Amino acid sequence: MNKYLILFLIAFSLNFQVLSQTDRFKVMSYNIWNGFDWGKDMDRESAMVKWLREQDADVIGFQELNDFTAEKLQELASKWGHPYSILLKEDGYPIGITSKTPLVLKTKMIGGMWHGMLHAQTMGIDFLVVHLSPQDWQFRRREAEILSDYIQNGLIQTGQEKYMVLGDFNAHSPFDINFDKNNPTELLLARKADSVRMAEKGKEAFINLRNNTIDYSVMAKFLSLPLIDVVRPHVSEAKLKSFPTPLVTGEMNPAEKATYQKRIDYILVSPYFEDKCIHAEIINYGEPERLSDHFPVIAVFKK
Repeated sequence: MNKYLILFLIAFSLNFQVLSQTDRFKVMSYNIWNGFDWGKDMDRESAMVKWLREQDADVIGFQELNDFTAEKLQELASKWGHPYSILLKEDGYPIGITSKTPLVLKTKMIGGMWHGMLHAQTMGIDFLVVHLSPQDWQFRRREAEILSDYIQNGLIQTGQEKYMVLGDFNAHSPFDINFDKNNPTELLLARKADSVRMAEKGKEAFINLRNNTIDYSVMAKFLSLPLIDVVRPHVSEAKLKSFPTPLVTGEMNPAEKATYQKRIDYILVSPYFEDKCIHAEIINYGEPERLSDHFPVIAVFKK
């Protein structure tokens, strides 16, 4: 073969690889479980950093950055290739976002929220990172109403087409009803927990279930905006689990472990991105099984 033709083919191949990497972007949402045990679990932190570097996401929304400072988040983000980061707060269960491209802070919302909401913009896209109440369905419902109003008034009515809401919603999707029926341990454990709280605090207790069953109204509120759940069309029902990982279920009996599965972590996008999502999944296998109590959610989009 002519040597010039060989050189041309090599150059074309390299250019194609560069184009294939730059004509798409990858988004991740990850609850990292108590900030690596409030900074004490250095082995898990190191393993997480290494894995995130390998994933090479463009934007990552985090929940449970416990014991983090803005400086610590930036130090770790730099290790997985993200020069930019924003932390919502430094107390409680903070939310954060890191990115390959410059981040512009839009809003830090704490009042009226269980853990808060962080709104930042990069690549011309508005990202809202959320972490809703893990203990009370009515509180979650109020959070969903606050956030829906914020999205409606601050994004939709102002003509912004490109936005995403990602995080740990602690809520079930109405499209997962069959999945929930096939995994009944979650409901049984939630009933037991609600019963204990009711016995301890009576009418003042936080209650996770609505009328002793799973509440779907929180996610229905977001979906009706509409926001698009990008994972659902790309993932089979059997692989929808985003919580818990084997770090939680390790000592459960096999019967409970097999059916203790739920999906409470999401990447929701504006209609603009609905036909631009080329891949989405919950990475509930491999290395993430030992990195957190939640599994990460990812989505890849065409630019």
